[in-house]
Amino acid sequence: MKRNKRLTFTLTAAVLGLSMSMSTGAAAAGAGNQQTQGQAQKAEKVVVTDPTAITKLNSTSVPPLIVEAEKRYFYAMGGGKGSTDVFEINGQQYRYLSDDIGTRAKLMDYLKQAYTEKAAAYFVDKYFISHGGRLAQLNADTGNILEFGKATAKMLSMTPTQRVYKLCVPYPEHLQGPEYITVKFEKVGDHWRVGTAPHAVF
Repeated sequence: MKRNKRLTFTLTAAVLGLSMSMSTGAAAAGAGNQQTQGQAQKAEKVVVTDPTAITKLNSTSVPPLIVEAEKRYFYAMGGGKGSTDVFEINGQQYRYLSDDIGTRAKLMDYLKQAYTEKAAAYFVDKYFISHGGRLAQLNADTGNILEFGKATAKMLSMTPTQRVYKLCVPYPEHLQGPEYITVKFEKVGDHWRVGTAPHAVF
């Protein structure tokens, strides 16, 4: 009887020892996995020095590209460097764009530093006309108070050459809830471009 009790005690101790060993190993493995994941997340950080030459697109490099796209959109919508040359067509006043973006080819080249050709062309054909060999637009101002520089991005879908992100863009001083904007991106050559027409984003 004593032998049986001793055997039972020995087996119980062995099982407990094995269980504790497995628990300790699992905990160590879990900690190791968390550390690896943390390192992987840190490695995802993309430092952008030139937003027109982004080769890796993720949630950290989307905002700089969006800010660059915004800048180019409003530069175009503002007529470039500004022009005092105006004219009228059917009672509507138009103004010429400045020389640096004063033709369709020049404006397209400027926009394609941030947008795909298709997105840029859709925008140009919608908001600009050719008049006397120069590009012109309605003589009106536009603006947007959303703070795209503080936007965050969440990926919705991806392929090697295409991405879709949902932007969360705040208002100044959080005057109201943020706006959520879905934007397409496409890789053109080695660099990523915005594939959504600018007027659909800004």
